[in-house]
Amino acid sequence: MRRKLLAAGVAAALLYNLSLPGHPAPWLGWLALLPLLGALEAWRPDGRRAGRWLALPFGLVFGLGSSYWLPAISPAADVTVPGILWLGWLAWACYLCLAPWLFVRILIALRPRLGAATFLAAPFVWTGLEWLRGSGVLAFSWLHLSQTQAAPGGYLAPAGWVGGLGLGFLMLLAQSSLAAAVWGMRETRGLAARACGATLLLLALMSLPSHRVGERSLPVAALQGNVALKDKWAPHFRMENLHVFRELSEEAALAGARLIVWPETAFPVNILYDRHAEQALRRTARDLGVPILTGFQALAPAQGGGYIYRNAASLLTPNGALEGIYSKARLLPFGEYIPMAELFAPGVEIDLGQSDFTPGKGVRVFEGAELPLAPFICYEMGFARAARESAARGARLLVNITNDGWFAHPLALELHAALSPMRAAENGVPVLRCGNSGVTEILDARGRLVGRLPTNVKAALLGEIAVTERPSFYARFGGWLQPLLYLLYGAALLAVPRLLSRGTASVLSSPASDSQRRS
Repeated sequence: MRRKLLAAGVAAALLYNLSLPGHPAPWLGWLALLPLLGALEAWRPDGRRAGRWLALPFGLVFGLGSSYWLPAISPAADVTVPGILWLGWLAWACYLCLAPWLFVRILIALRPRLGAATFLAAPFVWTGLEWLRGSGVLAFSWLHLSQTQAAPGGYLAPAGWVGGLGLGFLMLLAQSSLAAAVWGMRETRGLAARACGATLLLLALMSLPSHRVGERSLPVAALQGNVALKDKWAPHFRMENLHVFRELSEEAALAGARLIVWPETAFPVNILYDRHAEQALRRTARDLGVPILTGFQALAPAQGGGYIYRNAASLLTPNGALEGIYSKARLLPFGEYIPMAELFAPGVEIDLGQSDFTPGKGVRVFEGAELPLAPFICYEMGFARAARESAARGARLLVNITNDGWFAHPLALELHAALSPMRAAENGVPVLRCGNSGVTEILDARGRLVGRLPTNVKAALLGEIAVTERPSFYARFGGWLQPLLYLLYGAALLAVPRLLSRGTASVLSSPASDSQRRS
């Protein structure tokens, strides 16, 4: 049995990796966990054996296969301890083993309580573990099951009703039901087949859009300056950044764009303290007569002396006014700060080549363009709650500005970019993604690709976005309804074994059963 479990775990991991964005098979996401779930149903291993020979091989192969780009980070990222990336890769793969191990052990522990209905617990447990991995100080919301559908050809429509986690829940429910119907015990198969059919019907009904798109459209442009990282922050090159993006902005304005977006830290100057840089930026917006959203580095005095740095963005109106400042609220662990450094190493300065930013206060909706928009900087696009709050506050365009030039492998670019179509489909709101070297793309309110630039080229991406009049059902109600439905499902799950036992007892006590026993 060990070899069978090992083969099933490895097969599931390979299918999962091949279904992720960056590979041309998003449909495999609907089958990825079948080998693992089928092994649990067909061979019914105990918890220790399943954890060791099924879950851990799955997690290790999945972790190594989905993050092999990590040691290949560009030298321009200036990691001062390069060898630590290899250790980080192995540590990350081991960390990704934890969720499937817990998933398998919890399911098997629930088996005596749930009996024939154990397969119904699979989506409840899996989704809870995905939510935990995307929460807290070390939150990392990449690689969720539903994100396999973010590539072209994937099925994201249900996310507008139930969110990304809800879509993953339904994907897992369909797979666990199918596994139980095919490989489960005889008394399980009828219930599993009905559950699988009901899930597929629900997924089909959710293809209907829950948002409403108006007749108005807006020409927009995302600028990909492709400025080399080694030049970007050089003191002598800082104003040259402005020249690069001004030139592209002039092309976009002449082509009719009525909103222009520059990437993260496109202007790597603290415009709040550099009067010359501020005036140059304002003059650019006035000369073009088009709103410009740009990223820059903000600086502010600290209470105890010195300064704090923020990764920021601002919208410049056509008259050159700055409509406030948005500061990145969710910082990248180990990239923009060292989490819990003061707890484990008080007074010690740890330098892994990262920036040292201070987080902002939360979401911001800018009103100075022709439609309200909410900016998200880099890693922040992975957090569904912030995007949902922005749409609920009136944002009709989500803008993701990023600088992924330190990713040397295209898989990392695709995995990061996959967060944007998910946020678009969840909220029924278009997304404009603008990267310094890519991925730069425009997505409609269902997460479908409108336009995209090749990576590592200097160009302006122009496109028309249809303006949403009403955001999705998830954007309007998901904040409270999604967790409520999750808890209700868990409560109902505990009641299923009792209902099944009552149904069995009623069948055994029926007149037909009595006559059969007498005969």
